[in-house]
Amino acid sequence: MSLEMHDDRAGSNETRDAAAAGSSACVAKIRPTALRRLLIQTCVAGMLGAASTLAFAQTETPPNFTIAFLGDQGLGPHSEAVRHLIAGEGADAVMHVGDFDYEDDPQAWEEQINAILGPDFPYFGLVGNHDRTLFYEEGGYQEILAARMNRLGIVWSGDLGVMSWHRYAGISFVMTAPGIFGSGDGLHDLYIRERFSTDEAIWRISAWHTNMRKMQVGRKGDEAGWGVYEESRKAGAIVATGHAHLYCRSHLLSDMDDQIIAGTENVLALATDDPATASDEGRTFAFVSGLGGRPIRDQVRTDPWWASIYTADQGATHGALFGVFNYAGDPRLAYFYFKDHAGVVADRFFVEAPLPRSTTTTTRPPVPLCGDATGDGRVSVTDAQAALGAAVELTTCDACACDVDSSGSISTTDALLILSASTGLGVSLACTGCGA
Repeated sequence: MSLEMHDDRAGSNETRDAAAAGSSACVAKIRPTALRRLLIQTCVAGMLGAASTLAFAQTETPPNFTIAFLGDQGLGPHSEAVRHLIAGEGADAVMHVGDFDYEDDPQAWEEQINAILGPDFPYFGLVGNHDRTLFYEEGGYQEILAARMNRLGIVWSGDLGVMSWHRYAGISFVMTAPGIFGSGDGLHDLYIRERFSTDEAIWRISAWHTNMRKMQVGRKGDEAGWGVYEESRKAGAIVATGHAHLYCRSHLLSDMDDQIIAGTENVLALATDDPATASDEGRTFAFVSGLGGRPIRDQVRTDPWWASIYTADQGATHGALFGVFNYAGDPRLAYFYFKDHAGVVADRFFVEAPLPRSTTTTTRPPVPLCGDATGDGRVSVTDAQAALGAAVELTTCDACACDVDSSGSISTTDALLILSASTGLGVSLACTGCGA
């Protein structure tokens, strides 16, 4: 299945009309406005055969499961050398954080992957600024990525490579596109928060392409927004970016926008924030892995929060950051190392996964809150997903919570209205017999 998407700035009335057309909106021309990107989370995964987008199969991470992180690759001998490095290191998957080939040639990019890693290699990717023009086009990057996921039976939720979620080998990936398709403050950060809020995976990776000026050591400016960094930190998710053609990795941070260092040890202990407490316990680190094959840039920033820097100034050669999860049989330990194709290991460190969150039981109110499909006492994006699942008969929902326009049935219009209410658009929900 493929989605034909077009970039526009359609208003809320057009969005509502599309939803009213029924579940066919999932396979018709869905334009990637902010609301549609969130709304199609259920469509994509449901039509790929997922039982529900609300719960993916929880699998354990195999011992020494290795992911290669890279970005900014291009075509040619340097990028081929990096792919050969990935194959030689025995990587089990690739996370490509944007900027695929720089020539608007999706087919050539796919052929380069297949020639070295094979057509059935797990290769995850997200949109970079140089991929934007052809990302949604027929035969474009999203279509190629989706075809690979389909071949491998890998299910995703959302707008693939733009605002999407995978659970693969027990590792949760949230991919966003701040500064490319929408803002990192007020859109992509909210998606990151929502996706990780109920995620019980041991390992979480939050990946996008762009940077903030202080979150790289080159010449890039403020593009991503601090919201995506902060929501990832609160979720205890590793922040993976590219864009700057260099490598750098931060110390463990307790605040991203103020760059507060929580520790300088070579074992980085991630932590999630407990929303039930007044303190902010979230801890993570960020890295830029942009040495995929394009010309290497120099270092122009020297800041105390960087633990490792590898640029033209240090004589860097192209390579990738490798993360080895469930290292040495410990499911909560990962070993990371950056290696270039000349064999130089420029950085190595360990990461400990966050401790499990405490679990609490929420009692469903005797009278359902209108729009609260999950019964957690609030109206959220997850409720819109549940309502959309009920509209296309993937799941069920109490009409007293999901029939928010009092039409007598649950439709995609109800899902869109719930989504609008959850994002603060001032929509009034009216369920017959439900509480206010």
